[in-house]
Amino acid sequence: MRFSVVIPLYNKGIHVVHALESVLAQTFEDFEILVVDDGSKDDSLQYAKSVDSPKVRVFHQENQGVSVARNVGIENAKGEYIAFLDADDVWHPNYLETIHKLTQMYAQSDIFVTAYEVLMKDGKKNLSARLEPEEGCLESYWLTLSQKYDFVWTSATTIRREALIKAGMFKPGEMIGQDLDMWARVARLNPHVAYSSKVCVTYTRNAKENARSRVRIAWAGAFIKDLEEEMQKGTHSEEELDAIQRKYDLKMTVYIFTSIMAGEKKRAIEALRKWQGKKNQRNRMLRTGLKVAYYMPNGLNQGLYKLRLKIF
Repeated sequence: MRFSVVIPLYNKGIHVVHALESVLAQTFEDFEILVVDDGSKDDSLQYAKSVDSPKVRVFHQENQGVSVARNVGIENAKGEYIAFLDADDVWHPNYLETIHKLTQMYAQSDIFVTAYEVLMKDGKKNLSARLEPEEGCLESYWLTLSQKYDFVWTSATTIRREALIKAGMFKPGEMIGQDLDMWARVARLNPHVAYSSKVCVTYTRNAKENARSRVRIAWAGAFIKDLEEEMQKGTHSEEELDAIQRKYDLKMTVYIFTSIMAGEKKRAIEALRKWQGKKNQRNRMLRTGLKVAYYMPNGLNQGLYKLRLKIF
């Protein structure tokens, strides 16, 4: 079998039906679907089971987190490649066909991605990076980190199953960024990224989370540690190091700002002190902005954060 589609599921209700229907509508048909319900408290499991297809297998576990759910899918997969899809995202009909073509053209890669669109709460659609030429194979995953939206993004990413196993699978217990950590560990073994600039996936942006829940998920601990380790290596080019630093600065900025907004100012100051990397002008401006935010009224910070969610 060519592809195993792994869908972790937790409290997504009828959205999982839309996700499954988008996979079953693929023009490339050599695939199976593994839905792993992670102890949903709503009717998600029933919705997943309502989709009648021999291609769909549904697993259920007590709540252990998305990393464990994805690992269960990988462990039970029969396909050579693992295609990831979140339960509230949808594929366009040509996604697997596009990925299949990439696997044939760029066998040197273990990571295969397409472009995607981000559906904002107000109905506006933003596009991920679209490179020229339309299809190709990048020699360095690390250079992709400079993009506004993640170039290697979960629902638009397929990984060779053997590479996932060699890299150690997903780390249990990570609240956020477990996918970014996984891609980084795969890239350490093989940095190539085969890509298509065709928009083959729609990601629905949820901007409803409150401040405190956003803080809880803003600390991408494992991925931030990956970036810190990469910055200390002497093997990267200056261009790669700049891209790694930019991604690190972004992750730290989001975490510190959401901490301030939620009233967790002690946590914000601790993170600000631990911030690593070059003391360049960009970093100095970010640090100054965060220090200003520290002393601003919470209401104003919340307004600024809501504006950020609409823009990015």
